[in-house]
Amino acid sequence: MKKYLPFLAASLFAVTTITAQEAPTGSESSSSSYMQCVRMRETEPLWKITQENPTVTRFTTPKEAADGDAHRGVTASTRGDKKDIAPDPVVQTTEGTLAGPATIENFDGVAGQGYVPLDPNGMVGPSYYVQTINSVYAIWNKNGTAKLGQTDLSKLFGSFTCDDGDPVTMYDKFADRWIISEFQENDKGCTGSGVIDTLMFAVSETNDPTGKYYLYYFCPDPTTQVMDYPKYTIWADGYYMTCNCQNTDWVIVFDRTNMLAGSKTAGFIKIQYNYSPFASGCGGGFYCPMMMYADGSLPPYGEPNYLLDYQDPNWGGSCATKNDIRIFKVSVNWTSKTGSIALAQTLTTAAFNSTFPNDPNRNDLDQPGSANYASLDVSDGFFSYRIPFIRWSNYNAAVMCNVVNTGTNPTSGSAMAGIRWYELRQDTTTKSWSIYQQGTYAPADNVSRFCPAIAMDQNGSIGLQFSVSDPKSIYPGLRFTGRTLCDTLGKMGIGETTVVAGNAVANTSLRWGDYSHLSIDPSDGVTFWGTSMYANSKIGGSNVTSHIYSTKITACSPTGISEIPAIAAELKAYQNGSMLEVIGTKLPQCNNVYVELYDINGKKIMGTNVMPSSNELHTSLNVSTVASGIYFVRILNDSFQRTVKVAIN
Repeated sequence: MKKYLPFLAASLFAVTTITAQEAPTGSESSSSSYMQCVRMRETEPLWKITQENPTVTRFTTPKEAADGDAHRGVTASTRGDKKDIAPDPVVQTTEGTLAGPATIENFDGVAGQGYVPLDPNGMVGPSYYVQTINSVYAIWNKNGTAKLGQTDLSKLFGSFTCDDGDPVTMYDKFADRWIISEFQENDKGCTGSGVIDTLMFAVSETNDPTGKYYLYYFCPDPTTQVMDYPKYTIWADGYYMTCNCQNTDWVIVFDRTNMLAGSKTAGFIKIQYNYSPFASGCGGGFYCPMMMYADGSLPPYGEPNYLLDYQDPNWGGSCATKNDIRIFKVSVNWTSKTGSIALAQTLTTAAFNSTFPNDPNRNDLDQPGSANYASLDVSDGFFSYRIPFIRWSNYNAAVMCNVVNTGTNPTSGSAMAGIRWYELRQDTTTKSWSIYQQGTYAPADNVSRFCPAIAMDQNGSIGLQFSVSDPKSIYPGLRFTGRTLCDTLGKMGIGETTVVAGNAVANTSLRWGDYSHLSIDPSDGVTFWGTSMYANSKIGGSNVTSHIYSTKITACSPTGISEIPAIAAELKAYQNGSMLEVIGTKLPQCNNVYVELYDINGKKIMGTNVMPSSNELHTSLNVSTVASGIYFVRILNDSFQRTVKVAIN
């Protein structure tokens, strides 16, 4: 599958290294450097590329993707010195009592070329759902009908790619643009070193994902750096990336402004740090911390982003003495082209165990039957992608989750998996984070729940999707649960929805998922769209394919917040001469509502407070001095928010 390309001279790399001034006490200071892209060009329209390349070759025998060394967990060297495993004090052993929501759209995604795992991910926009897996893309209308059939990603990125995988799709709703990325291994255009050394981006020129794209090729380390499992997030001042970097840990921040503009000068700031648990004597293994992802509205331009990981004393060795979450502040300055990372806080969590007996061999969970591939890797040791960041009127929130060991399955004697999840809240004055709620979702039915993804809608409801399997009768499938603002803290109050049930043993060389993605529809702010994988005997070979669905959690109204039974708020805004008219309907009537105008970089232009009357508001903002462009109007309080895009002329 490798393709060889002309060598690009080392003179293409312009590097400036500057030591950051801010670092955690007792830790090494971070250092940063700036580099430009090594290549940039424009594509043909995506619809034309798909039309000219209608066939995707599928392997008759499953092949492991290029990131095959990316095991989630600690090495065997740390297994013999484990601490006593404390019981989980926040485990939820029953499903929620509210009826699980029905799916709205529910259809199979692409099956790909036969690579395992699929790495399924995708995002929803105003009109389309775009999905990428190893190593193809496809686009659907939001009613589930195909817009563009599956096409090899090499046809998008051209002869500069070897289809090495880990594609990621993002919809930047603040700029109304699409981003598709993939990495490349052993790229002659960078080093030819035999490692993952090239990161490729396709940025749509318009809001149409079927149109033309700007292509960018970045080489963050022109030596021997490995950047497996790259994870990207959207922030006001850049596209942030973390990875299973293995040799040296980096946060890389790409120049969002210039990439959206199609500038050939787009570059990135690379920030080195040495805070991995494995750098502190915990042995070796997979390590990929996660950055926060702006989901509701952008933070103000220049506000730091945050990197998160967790520590578990069950890892053994000289690892942490307690379960905790570490929060690092990541700042960049595009004027000086520098960045820094500093430990901001450590939050002690309720006890959990994130290790599995068969680490590092991947055969963590059993499927029905006794085939050679009857076990599955749970992808343990890191927070799942994504960590959505949502701004509310008086605080900021972030939700995250990771798989944990919840005990032994009485049927097979193998481990069982559940999902630890959190909602963190940040005081907007002190900038301090705290754990608002936490729970471990693990109903006591001997079914493992793993490969999760989490998101929060604009009513404050939390959705959680996950894979399921057991050794007796449940083949790998996909389910959804969630909670509303009215539910008891730390509990998923909604019963499970079976999105799609598996019907076969997954023959995936133990690999499962790697990616699982849940996002919020930007059109209404409350519809969840998810994608993951499941076992399907009709596929043949690996018996796995991807799946896409949407659903919605009916909001509740906490006592004293509203007289209407659910928060079904609607918002529209339009320009009338020098005034911007803002109209909200179906609003909570007992609380003030903030009305705010922001630009696409998250800068607040103006705002006012309004008390709804008869569940409605109508206010006007004077935009006579506001520059022409695209802006966002947001209405919110602590129980709901809605955002709408508006053009000001």
